[in-house]
Amino acid sequence: MTRAPAEPLGTRIRRLRADRGWTQRELAEPGYDRGFLAKVETGSRPPSEEMLAYLARRLGLTVDELRFGRPPGVAADLRNALDEGYRDLEQGRVATAEARFASVGQQAAGYHLADVECYARFCQAEVKWQLFDVEGAQAALEHAEELAAAAPPWLRAMIVHRWSGCRYLTGDAGAAIARVEEALGVLAGDPDAELCLLSALIHPLMEMGGLHRARQAAVAGRRLIRSATRPDFVARFHRQASQVWQAIGEADRAEQDLIEASRLFASVGFDRDAARCRWARGYLLRRLGRLAEARAELTAARDQLAAIGSEEGVAGATIELAEVRLRQGALAEASSLVDAVLPLLTQDVETLGEATGLLGQIAQAQGDLAAATRLLKEALEIQTRASLHAAAVSTSLRLGDVLRQRGHLDDAITAYHRGLDSAEVTDTPA
Repeated sequence: MTRAPAEPLGTRIRRLRADRGWTQRELAEPGYDRGFLAKVETGSRPPSEEMLAYLARRLGLTVDELRFGRPPGVAADLRNALDEGYRDLEQGRVATAEARFASVGQQAAGYHLADVECYARFCQAEVKWQLFDVEGAQAALEHAEELAAAAPPWLRAMIVHRWSGCRYLTGDAGAAIARVEEALGVLAGDPDAELCLLSALIHPLMEMGGLHRARQAAVAGRRLIRSATRPDFVARFHRQASQVWQAIGEADRAEQDLIEASRLFASVGFDRDAARCRWARGYLLRRLGRLAEARAELTAARDQLAAIGSEEGVAGATIELAEVRLRQGALAEASSLVDAVLPLLTQDVETLGEATGLLGQIAQAQGDLAAATRLLKEALEIQTRASLHAAAVSTSLRLGDVLRQRGHLDDAITAYHRGLDSAEVTDTPA
């Protein structure tokens, strides 16, 4: 790929003229005289904007191609290189993708292609996201956002989507939702951008107890599907919307959305996201009590995500698999599965709370009620601090049951009251 030039503008004009076999008079006239062009070529006189536009037309270039030394079509070539790099990332070739993103970002900066440079910075943030470096991903996304004014709406929306995901994982669901809703007000009218942002709203809304609002987002998104042009955005929406259909008892609809999401992701070579659909389907199967199928689906998802290098995906799928094994009575295996991924969860508050609560359930099943109490209390504190109200309701109920089982009735009542407090800030579908 062509590298960004370092030559001065006058030198570039002289080179392009010589490449065409023209004299200075042949390039300059009739608009300008040869002597003035000679001064421009030596750098002793800068060309005016009018002269630059004139010379660009004569040379068959755009003004910016001449000004910045951009070969014709280089912007499209660089965008295509980033698209290829993103597929590399989705298929586990992380180092290859990262090197490509860095190279394209440098070239885009040299050619003053702010929109392409913004895309390259976003892709570099995606590397951090895949490696479960949430803090690094957020910083890289904020770096990309410095150039977002030049970016297309879909990219601006995706930067917000990922940034809100980072904030959610670190326990600030309120800020995550507020940022997405603000962006929806700005980017309304672009189907891809709107669909991306509605997808970003669904999960944090549900975990904060906002099922009604999440359902509104899912319904609004379905209206946009036919107008959207990016199959990966449509797929991401299907995957997120499936959570809403599960929650309102439409399991068949949820499963169909996950199957369609997986098909669309596979069609564009997004193996990581296709594997995440298997993880989501395993969760659904567990909720439906189809434990053998759930175990097979979650094991496959975990192994695929591990092969791709998606540590966040491995952690999530493994925790779900541990819950399946708990329900199947394999307590030691369930505990080992959780312990194996706990070091990955320092930046993912939601999954850390889920994993801690799951260890509490395992301790309860093993008859260690003191450990169960300690772990469930710890999980409840994590979830409450992060405003994960739906999860806090379930954990409070489990904690109350364990305390009641131990004969600590006053403490049990307190735990149940905490669950009621969390339930009061949730809503129900209309």
